[in-house]
Amino acid sequence: MKRTGIKDLAKLLSLNPSTISRALSDHPDISPETKSRVKKAAIEFNYLPNLHARYFRQKNSGLIALILPEFNMFFIPELMEGINSVIVNSGYSMIIFFSDNSIEREKEIISHCLSWVVEGVLISVSENTFDCDHFYVLKNAGIPVVMLDKVIFSPEFTSVTIDDKVAAFNGTKHLIDNDKQNILGIFGNPRLEITKNRLAGFKECLSNHHILHSDYDIVYLYHDFMNTDVLEEKLRKTPFDAVFFMSDELFMTVYPTLLKLNLFPEKTSIVAISDGKMPYQIYPRISHIKHSGFEIGKTAAEALLRRMQGVSEIQHIEIETTLVSLESVFI
Repeated sequence: MKRTGIKDLAKLLSLNPSTISRALSDHPDISPETKSRVKKAAIEFNYLPNLHARYFRQKNSGLIALILPEFNMFFIPELMEGINSVIVNSGYSMIIFFSDNSIEREKEIISHCLSWVVEGVLISVSENTFDCDHFYVLKNAGIPVVMLDKVIFSPEFTSVTIDDKVAAFNGTKHLIDNDKQNILGIFGNPRLEITKNRLAGFKECLSNHHILHSDYDIVYLYHDFMNTDVLEEKLRKTPFDAVFFMSDELFMTVYPTLLKLNLFPEKTSIVAISDGKMPYQIYPRISHIKHSGFEIGKTAAEALLRRMQGVSEIQHIEIETTLVSLESVFI
């Protein structure tokens, strides 16, 4: 179906294209009657504004892009809600892309952002993104970029995360404070900054409490390496008295195995880093380090708007986390 443009409306209404454009923009020189007539026709004939033309005329497309690695039922909805709480009152519209944890798809999306002349980009990087090189095409085009949650720390780009190391440290400490000594840590892609930092907090806590640990006590599960059979065999052979999960997504992946082996809740205590929704959907309820997806999204959107308004300072913002002690940790 052919796209209806300003020239089409002008021909239909026997008006000049400039009159159509000004009527759609509520220009004071256009009479209320003409504005009403033009807007009614625009709705009837499915007029769509030409974003490129608008951009080159006003230098303002009104679009902000959100690029996410995947969709899940826990953290992402809260994150999107936080972003939208800022964007909805800012005069901008948000378009959402999913990279499917593919660096190639992420690069394609960035090309789309350039083509669609977005004014700012929020991005949580894919599991296969390990540098910021492909973001520079946006920076060089004057399009601000803010990374959130899964980020690549860079002096060139603002980022919003939790203090991943502290969160993992505190989650592990809660297990140790409840007399757990043989703790298994389950983590995501070891090449990601978020995993490196949470793993560092886990290891540091064990070392600070003089608990011996080795690589055997760590399992990596992620998009391209979801080997739960190896994990199940390890859980069968080793009497771990607790498991620390770096995310609630990983907990939900492993939860069926824990039930199958009768480890939870009878024998194994659990702590996860979570946005706080999943822990209340499981019984016993899961003790967790709560980080707010809403606050991360809200803070990132606010940071992006500041960058779009010309604030030049690059920031690395950390959102505080809290320990929520429930029933999954027992003595």
